[in-house]
Amino acid sequence: MTAPRDTKKVPEQGRYTPAPSTPEGELFHYKPDEAARYLPFSGRKLRELAYSREIPHVNNGNSVWFSGLNIRAISEQFTVQPLAADKRPAALAATA
Repeated sequence: MTAPRDTKKVPEQGRYTPAPSTPEGELFHYKPDEAARYLPFSGRKLRELAYSREIPHVNNGNSVWFSGLNIRAISEQFTVQPLAADKRPAALAATA
């Protein structure tokens, strides 16, 4: 009798992934786990946000991908800008 065959999918090793900010990276398609390296979300959370259409992504049939431009747009989407001086609470405006 032989040992049962391992049916777990082996992750890709050594796949070249350029940074999203490079010209080559703008059009490169990242898997959610690869995109998670550049964003403050896990790969699973990125998939959930994409399925609920809360973030920009590329839908390739059954797969969700992120281009470098998508990653930059997501980063900008969750960037919080500081309040203008006239909109700050009085306690913060007095220290500025």
